[in-house]
Amino acid sequence: MSTSITAPACPAAAPQDIETETVTTPRRCWWKKALNAVPNLVVFSLLGGVMYVGHHTGWKLPKMSELRGIAAVTGDDWCTEHLVPESKCIECRSELLPKGKPIGFCVEHGVAECVTCHPELAQVKEQAQLPKYDTIQAISLVSRPENNSRNTMHTSRVQFSSTESITKAGIDVDVVQERPVLEAIAANGELIFDPTRVGHLSARVPGTVAVVFKTVGDEVSTNEILAIVDASLVGQAKSQLLQAVVQLQLRKSTVERLRPIANSGAVPQKSVIEAEAALQEAEVALISAHQALVNLGFDVPEGLEDRTSQKLANELRFLDIPTSLIAALPAGTKTANLIPVRAPYDGVLVASQVVAGEVVDASKPLFTVSDPTRMWLTLSVRQEDVKQVHRGLPVRFQSDNGDQRVTGEVAWISPAIDEQTRTMQVRVAIANEDGMLRDKTFGSGQIVLREEPNAIVVPHNAVQSTPDASFVFVRDKNYFDEHSPKFFHVRQVRLGARNGEYVELLAGVLPGEVIASQGSNVLLAQLLRSSLGAGCGCHEN
Repeated sequence: MSTSITAPACPAAAPQDIETETVTTPRRCWWKKALNAVPNLVVFSLLGGVMYVGHHTGWKLPKMSELRGIAAVTGDDWCTEHLVPESKCIECRSELLPKGKPIGFCVEHGVAECVTCHPELAQVKEQAQLPKYDTIQAISLVSRPENNSRNTMHTSRVQFSSTESITKAGIDVDVVQERPVLEAIAANGELIFDPTRVGHLSARVPGTVAVVFKTVGDEVSTNEILAIVDASLVGQAKSQLLQAVVQLQLRKSTVERLRPIANSGAVPQKSVIEAEAALQEAEVALISAHQALVNLGFDVPEGLEDRTSQKLANELRFLDIPTSLIAALPAGTKTANLIPVRAPYDGVLVASQVVAGEVVDASKPLFTVSDPTRMWLTLSVRQEDVKQVHRGLPVRFQSDNGDQRVTGEVAWISPAIDEQTRTMQVRVAIANEDGMLRDKTFGSGQIVLREEPNAIVVPHNAVQSTPDASFVFVRDKNYFDEHSPKFFHVRQVRLGARNGEYVELLAGVLPGEVIASQGSNVLLAQLLRSSLGAGCGCHEN
């Protein structure tokens, strides 16, 4: 016989009178209140469970195997965090190999536990050898990566269970060495002829080229004649000079003849004054005609007024043209209109755009003469490197094909940044006495900031970095002792110059220490792993 249990009905609300002003709120059922409290009880229960689990796991994330419900398979004597036997784990059982007293962060060198300031920390059995140069000055020379003083990874040690496990992990070691290091600013550059020693030569007046004596590639000397131009304006200038000389001679003789006569009263004084005025005009005309030829580049002799007109005409006809060249002039060109084109200095004819018979003028270059013994190297320095460049710094340059190498010093620094390339021009004067350098040669240059013959270096792959610090892993000096733990010290380092496969360490290691090179990333991974995951359970009860 079944018995049905019926929940007590809620008391019915008293009917409200339409005219009653006071409204009475109905009383809620007790089971509805209980149902409303269930979500709160569930939330508080979950929070309590999380607090219980976190308290018993040290608030560390469980491993993936634990999340899947599979127990981690570990030996009875094995530290799962540091991957060594629990009985030999020097990180979990610090009493096995106590750490030394912390020294702290060295502000001068920018590393923690500085071996430069405290050489007793060096992992060498002999006396530690300090750097042979001023590393603090080298650190301040340029902007370098800095280590975070709050980074504590250097306080850990990376241990292995045996030497065989180190070999199986692919870890190789190298010795901290002293090698020559060059720290320089790299910049692309171009070799060109010294622009102050490149001359573009043209005829001073319009005319026709009578004869050409030099061609491209010929060496020329100062004032050597390269070509001769037949220009009518030259003949006119010479004729004006000849006329001015003759007029001066005539006016001068007139004055000399009238002055004695005027003193006796036979000639009016007015005639003498007029003759003297004409003489002064003739002197001015002679000066003007003389200057006209000088402006054309002629070397006009002095004392022309003392020569006869015939002698002066013969001198002016081939003015500034050597007798040896006159004989080489083609027929019909031996006129008084000739003007030579001369080399301004010793050099080489690098361009020629003229042939005999060609009509030329002052706007058309005929020859280009350059002095190849003087060249400029122009380097394009990046904007961020500008502040490190100053005059007098040594410079090394190598052409792109590698067959030209030159050295020099910074002679000029541009005060402006190129608006298109955002680089600064740096000029280096280069001597080219043997003439082996070529114009418009492209290559790469180095502005040497520092050159150290005994820099402390390690292979590139020995240095590992995190976002706020750089490290190397130094092998313990007792590594080969039979009962000594096999581990590496984590050492903060300060990076310096990079040359080829080596990087300079300005602080953090000393010569003779042994560091992990190939496979050092494995050590970094193990170091980072130790700070993540479920943590070590060696001391859990």
